Amino acid sequence: MTTRTDTALQFLAERASCRDFTAEPLADSLVDQVLDAAVRAPTAFNFQPYSFVVVRDPAQRAALARIAGGQRHVVDAPVFVVVCADLRRIEELCGLPDGRLIGSEHPDALITSVIDASMAGMCATLAAEALGLGAVMVGGIRNDPGATAGLLGLPPGVFAVFGLCLGRPAAGRPAPRPRLRTGLLVHRERYEGQSRRLPADVDATGLAGPAGDVTADDRVAWRAQITKGARSLGRRRPPVWRTPAPEPVPAVPSVAAPEPVPAVPSAPAAEPVPATGPVLTTT
Repeated sequence: MTTRTDTALQFLAERASCRDFTAEPLADSLVDQVLDAAVRAPTAFNFQPYSFVVVRDPAQRAALARIAGGQRHVVDAPVFVVVCADLRRIEELCGLPDGRLIGSEHPDALITSVIDASMAGMCATLAAEALGLGAVMVGGIRNDPGATAGLLGLPPGVFAVFGLCLGRPAAGRPAPRPRLRTGLLVHRERYEGQSRRLPADVDATGLAGPAGDVTADDRVAWRAQITKGARSLGRRRPPVWRTPAPEPVPAVPSVAAPEPVPAVPSAPAAEPVPATGPVLTTT
């Protein structure tokens, strides 16, 4: 007898990104099913600080593909969903003035919005594959955050985290890629540091597939991806939450310094305020 657990584990073991799509259009109702599943992801304080921009227009997808470095599947897939972190959502729900979180660059709000957007995107990916669709996440739209924001009309405080290609697989379900062996990633009780370094021959001994088999071609492809990622680290990019860039502020002529004001004795420091509870919760 097949249980729900068996099905879920097998589904995750066989999950793989699809980069080869047919031109068959997707009905709005099918895309809505994917996004309805996405919003069931865990979210801090039930803020849901993310938004989806569904892009169907071929010219828009072509422009986003250019920003992403010419990734052809952004053009070939009939639907490209841009998953955005949305600090404005937190401001609206909490009754904060517009730009309060954006201007302060509140670190926990920034992290929360990216985490929640990412979890929603992963749920969308799994839902798409459960419906027989192919999907792949595309982070290259962050290559030029300002261009992406301008193309999609994103206001300050809303920034693209990644895009999600959705469509019918052109060549069947792709094979899952190998991953680092789980034992190399797991620590018990404390981070084990130097004792848990990757082996020097990680390509040969550190990889595993869902069935345990890793071919020579798998190892070559894995190393090529790591090399590509290393090159991307050398590119300097502006922080995405600051786009679109504000207009430059004109210089103000300097004025003579005011007379010094006599020092006033400082008041005694206020008592520290006790912590009110955990910073992050999920629902």
